Amino acid sequence: MARAQERTLERGPGLPHPGLAHPLDSLVFLLPLILFYEIGALYLQPSLTDDRQGRVVAFQLLRMFFELFGPTGRWMPGLAVIAILVGVQIASKQRWRVRPWAVLKLYGEAVLWSIPLLLASKALILAAASEPNDGLWSEMILSVGAGVYEELVFRLILICVVVMVGSDLLRFPAGRTTAVAVVLSALLFAAHHHPPVGSEPFETARFAFRLMAGAYLGAIFVYRGYAAAAGTHVAYNLIIVGLAA
Repeated sequence: MARAQERTLERGPGLPHPGLAHPLDSLVFLLPLILFYEIGALYLQPSLTDDRQGRVVAFQLLRMFFELFGPTGRWMPGLAVIAILVGVQIASKQRWRVRPWAVLKLYGEAVLWSIPLLLASKALILAAASEPNDGLWSEMILSVGAGVYEELVFRLILICVVVMVGSDLLRFPAGRTTAVAVVLSALLFAAHHHPPVGSEPFETARFAFRLMAGAYLGAIFVYRGYAAAAGTHVAYNLIIVGLAA
């Protein structure tokens, strides 16, 4: 069971890929994004109200959960990402060596893999509706936070839990379980932006785009891992904000 959990977290649910990012490379890649969001949100706190920051619904859900354990819940989602990747690094028994070229490759892949999402968004005429209305820096901070923490909740946590329960405990075929997990995560990812969890009014085109995007990001997670999925999500968000500025 422990080995299955390690495999699922490190390289997606049971589908190894020779180009997968190592946990330590993923941590180095994600750390600037986490710091940018956490420090930016703290610095802009007077103008970045809880209501506006609440747009990062996944972060708010994580914070509410961690606040059950004490007043430090504000910082726990970011620390959870770091702790998970450090734990996977330890469990994997790989060398504690950062590969700069691999980290840079993740940044390049994030931009490259965001292009299909941008084209799909443009085809559905959604980019114009994403025009920033809270100031450029605030929008950039929220965009980074959404990418990191939505992928944590809907890809890293949800897909891994479904695969471990379905494949490791219930002994369902690994491939089918992974496909179900990706589809389920995509559905919940699309739905959580709307009431009762989110605050955005339901629109069929926007829901369909997010459903497709969730499946696409789920596939990236399965074959390349959490860092690549989060980076792609962040890159898409930032490009949309930049184009609308």
